[in-house]
Parts: sequence; structure tokens; C-alpha cells
Amino acid sequence: MINYYNFLAPYFLRATGNNMLNFGFWTDNTQNPTEAQNELCRLVGKFAELDLAKNLVDIGSGFSEPAILWKSAYTPLKIVCVNINFLQQKVASELMRQRINNNNIVNYKISPRTLLSSSFIANTITNATEIMPLVNATAKILPFRDKCMDRIIALESAQHFKPLVQFIQESRRILEHDGLLVIAIPVMKLSKYNSLLSPTMLEFMKLGILSFLWASEHYELKNIESMINKVGFDIIDIHWIGSHVYEPLANYYMQNRSVIKNILLKDKSSSLLPTYFLDFSYDLFEKIVYNSALKMKVAYQEGIIDYVLIKARSV
Repeated sequence: MINYYNFLAPYFLRATGNNMLNFGFWTDNTQNPTEAQNELCRLVGKFAELDLAKNLVDIGSGFSEPAILWKSAYTPLKIVCVNINFLQQKVASELMRQRINNNNIVNYKISPRTLLSSSFIANTITNATEIMPLVNATAKILPFRDKCMDRIIALESAQHFKPLVQFIQESRRILEHDGLLVIAIPVMKLSKYNSLLSPTMLEFMKLGILSFLWASEHYELKNIESMINKVGFDIIDIHWIGSHVYEPLANYYMQNRSVIKNILLKDKSSSLLPTYFLDFSYDLFEKIVYNSALKMKVAYQEGIIDYVLIKARSV
């Protein structure tokens, strides 16, 4: 999964113009993926009641862009970013360093060269603790003492935690009494199909590239609820937001396909790969993403997938 993201991230970031990898929350006024992704972060922050929080752990923090947004909105909040992907944390560290040097914690974009250059890791300055600590760790073994946090957020990352129940157990261990666990996660609604095809092949036909970006356990909500309750949480709110995710995202891509394709093919100088190979790989990747956008939209319309926000209190 780490290799998938390291390979795909440059394409997604270039196409969206943002430093995030989530699907976004789309409204009638949303103009582009950056606005949608930022809106999802704001929605999750409000859902997690961050205005009342003191210590937050962002699990699966990506390039730490959501955490930076929350830090800007909730200034007194102390945030720790946990990510198993070391390359993403290196990039996040550089982003924070650049923001510090430019006195700008809000706006700074990852360059394609940053993600594609093999020399970047060795040259990165890793001291980003002026903004927030970056912890390279797995969600299944969180390196924190018991009951030291009052908020945990997993924004579109928990679908990759295997087994998920270990992350939930660790969350309860480090959350203080009445602390909140908030998970924003794509879910399956119809996981059983009557078909002669294998589940993996069938899910690829239904979901396209999305099937690879989910863990092999494509969770249904009832399974997640059961794990959360058994570990010792009280689920206090579930918010379905699939109608603001899949269809509008797919519609945006289809309406702007030519523009996005030109963006993907524009900057070839940032890669060490031959131009002819880039032309072929970018074009192939774009076709896969386009077909996957169509599959994702249909899968939501057919009631196969949805997207939920879950808020649970440690008891």
C-alpha cells in the first residue's frame, strides 16, 4: 500500500493542485478538488469538536496538510502526525520547513520534483517540530503513553489499517476518558455478489483503481461498529456523506478531463524517466483514473459503496 501511494501521489497531487489525497466533500458551491478536500478537513474538524480539544493525534496523516489546516483553525490545539509512510513524512517535513522560512503556515505546494527526485530523501531537513511532531509509526502500535490524548482522527486512512481492530484498541488505550475517536472512511454497502468471478476481479470491475487503494478487507459499517463497540467505545454519531463525495468528484473529473490530462502531461522535466515512457505511463494512468471515476459513480448509485464519518467516545 505504501508503494501504491508513493507511485500514485505525484499524479494525484499534480491533478488536484493540493497537498492532500482525500476524495473531498463537495457542495453546490465547490469549484475544484482543493476546495473539496479542504472542506472535508473542516467538516471532520468540526465533527471531532476540535474547538474543545487539547491534544490530537492524526493517524495516517499523509503530507500533514489536514493537520496544518486544523492547527491554523484551532491554534491552541497540540497535534501529533502519525504516518507509516516515511517518504510522505519527509515531504511533510520539508513543507513545514518552507512554511516556517516564508512565515506562511497555510499556503505552500509540493513540487512534482519533490516527489519524483531520488535525491530528495537524503537532502530533506527533518526538523519540523516547530509546527507539530511527525511520528513514523504503524497505527496498530501507537508510541504514546496511556490516556494522553483527547482526540484521535483517522481521515480516509483507517481502511488501510489491518487488522482495523488493533488500531481501535490502541486508540482506546491512549485516549483519556470521554476522549473522541473520529474516523472518516469509505465503506462497502453490498459486499456479497452472486458471480462466478473472484471477489478481487469483481471488485475491480465495480470499483476500478479504488479497489487497489482500499485494504483487502473492504469494511461494511456494521463490521466497523461492532469492532468499536466491543473495544469499549460508545458510538455517539454517524454521518453519511457519500452523496457529497463520489458523484460530484466523478462529475468534476469527467467535465474537466482534458484540462486534468494536460496538467498531468505538462511537467516532464521533474522526472528522471524518458519522455516517451512518461507519455505512455501518464496516458495509461489517466485512462485508468477516468474509467475508475465512472465506476466509482455507478457503484455509489447502485448502493455498493458509501462514505461515513463515525464519532465514538471512550468510556
